[in-house]
Amino acid sequence: MKKTEKLPIALFFAIYASSPLAQQTNALEEIVVTATKRVQSLQDVPIAVNAFNADTIEVAGINNAGDLAILTPALNINVNTNPFAARMIIRGVGTAQTDPALEPSVGLFIDGVYLGRTGLGMSDLTDIERIEVLQGPQGTLYGKNTNAGAISVITKKPNFEESEGYVEASVGNYSMSKLTASASGPLTQNLAYRLSGNINQRDGYYDNSAGVDFNDADDWNIQGKLQWEPTESLSILLSGSRVERDTTCCGADAVQTESVNNELVAQGLSPDSNDPYDYNVQSNADNRFAMESDLLSMTIDYDAGWGAIKSITAWNDYSYRVDQDPDRSELDILTLSNDKFSGDSFSQELRFTASPTDNVDYMLGAFYLEQNTKRGGDEPFVFIGDDIITIGSQQDLPFPLPFNFLVQPGDSLTVDMNQDAETIAFFGQGTWHIGDQWHITGGLRWSDEEKKSDLFSQTYSTAFSNQILGASFLDSVSTPIDATLERSSDNVDWMLSAVLDISDDSMVYASAGTGTKSGGFQTVNGTADDREFDDEDTTTYELGIKSTLLDARLRINAAAFYSEIENFQAQRQLETGLGTYVSNEAKVETSGVDFQVEAAPMPNLVLSAGLLYMHKYQITDGPEKGADLPFTAEFSGTVAATLVFPLGDGGIYWRTDYSYMDDHTTNVASATQLRDEDYDNRNLINSKLGWRNDSWNVSVWGKNLSDDKYAMQTVLPFLVSGMEAYFLAPPRTFGATVRYTF
Repeated sequence: MKKTEKLPIALFFAIYASSPLAQQTNALEEIVVTATKRVQSLQDVPIAVNAFNADTIEVAGINNAGDLAILTPALNINVNTNPFAARMIIRGVGTAQTDPALEPSVGLFIDGVYLGRTGLGMSDLTDIERIEVLQGPQGTLYGKNTNAGAISVITKKPNFEESEGYVEASVGNYSMSKLTASASGPLTQNLAYRLSGNINQRDGYYDNSAGVDFNDADDWNIQGKLQWEPTESLSILLSGSRVERDTTCCGADAVQTESVNNELVAQGLSPDSNDPYDYNVQSNADNRFAMESDLLSMTIDYDAGWGAIKSITAWNDYSYRVDQDPDRSELDILTLSNDKFSGDSFSQELRFTASPTDNVDYMLGAFYLEQNTKRGGDEPFVFIGDDIITIGSQQDLPFPLPFNFLVQPGDSLTVDMNQDAETIAFFGQGTWHIGDQWHITGGLRWSDEEKKSDLFSQTYSTAFSNQILGASFLDSVSTPIDATLERSSDNVDWMLSAVLDISDDSMVYASAGTGTKSGGFQTVNGTADDREFDDEDTTTYELGIKSTLLDARLRINAAAFYSEIENFQAQRQLETGLGTYVSNEAKVETSGVDFQVEAAPMPNLVLSAGLLYMHKYQITDGPEKGADLPFTAEFSGTVAATLVFPLGDGGIYWRTDYSYMDDHTTNVASATQLRDEDYDNRNLINSKLGWRNDSWNVSVWGKNLSDDKYAMQTVLPFLVSGMEAYFLAPPRTFGATVRYTF
């Protein structure tokens, strides 16, 4: 049944609790961001930005980009079939990179380096200095594939002043254990280093009665930095990191048809419980995800006095494999095994900033990106099992021919893809300060992109249909192709904003800007006529206010926005229930209001709350006209409280975060195919209680303390068996952490 729970009253009370502020004397900490690629106070940036400093990140338990959603109402992050296919959504717009050729709608940046695939940010990070979530198109300064927004993660630099570091150990339920360490300090007067990493292990929280439990963790990463400052005006920073992940990931709970359960009993196996929220599964194949990723970068900063030059050079390489049991049962119906992906990229960004007069400053830059993406390995990865005829023949299938005529056990699918993409861009942005109150900013970016994709898809089938007609059931999953496809596009993105400083502590702004998301090719799914899909173009208008009141004890930021998206790249599920494809919808419109408040009502208490109201999030022109965007709710909200008070030679701290998301669709299926089961809401509570001083930090913590059970994503019933899949959010987890700082 579709849930109808409304916005919890807790949001109101948390905001109301921050009202008696006139009697307080403490102040909120100023937040410094680089959202405009300049160092500025958050309150001076005419962009809707959520920013979190190192202390908030540590106390709130933020380990990676995926943890940010509980702090940011406008951000929704889902992980379903594997972590690399994570879906990042800002203000209703986002893409799951289930196909390696798809581009993200939310750009991810680590220390200024663009990571072309969302999944590269889903691994644990250490030594995080700050995370910024930029809402709305960032096409001028950040480039393509930021038409919904951008997430910028800034890690700590080497320490030139003194040697320092920490060791941290955590244990928790599901046999979780995590060890993190960091060290930094000077090597010479002009040379310093930073080295950090962690190891994270956990048993799976899906109980698989037919084999290995699902959704465990066996991950590690290491990061190293070396910074050289030969002069006061020159700095060279070398960074490198490696991530390895090996997990039985991302199982889905399931509801099986009567025919499947009857066959299980006939084979002496237990039938499925058909409770989609009990974290109990029965799968005869390991849902394995294994990934390796390397990132190297060099950042050069030179201050020439009359201007500053920054160069960022980066190389990234990754590979991963996926194994799945698409039928989610002990029967041998269909298996996905050793689906291989890999990619590498090289990027170069060069920026020049200057302030030739007191009332003018500007930035000029150039950007180059070269990416290669591959899938497959000249061998099959989809295999038809021995039980497919028994089960498939009992389903109501939309095929005019008998099912055993279309498919036979042993049939297989092979897919190979090799795609090269090259992007070059030039951009500029300038601000004119008119007197003391008015500030006008304009920017332009020209980009040119070339893509070439070698596509090969082949089915092997002994079915009569393949021998007589040259087609089989697997052709409905991936239309055979052996071709080289090419496309090129160039575009101009722009932005314009006006800021009025009402006072030293308050300002209003109006802005308009565009963003572009690259088009591409369907590598697996899709017919011969729709292999290519077009660029997605976004135009957003925003009116906002930022204010700091009551001697910096109260901070209120709000923004109203309206966006038009042309050629929206909608993801749709195949009727078979196996995989998705992309279709361009002519037009999508979104609008709403984003509200943020932070208050310090007492010297040791900080309260914050956020609310996103989406007035419109619909396809307004195209095949799916009138349909709502998936994974988008009318109301989303967050509430946080941080309390600190002295005890002994240190202090006790307590942090609680609450996140709410109203009813929303959890399926990318077309509107006519959605079911009541494809709607859900979310209520999440995270909390941490600890004591710390200059050397020690001891805490206990819990995530999803209410043990809220909800589906991050549902899929269409698997055509052959009728199975319904529910990719569930993690259940309640808890543990303890000890950190020693030296």
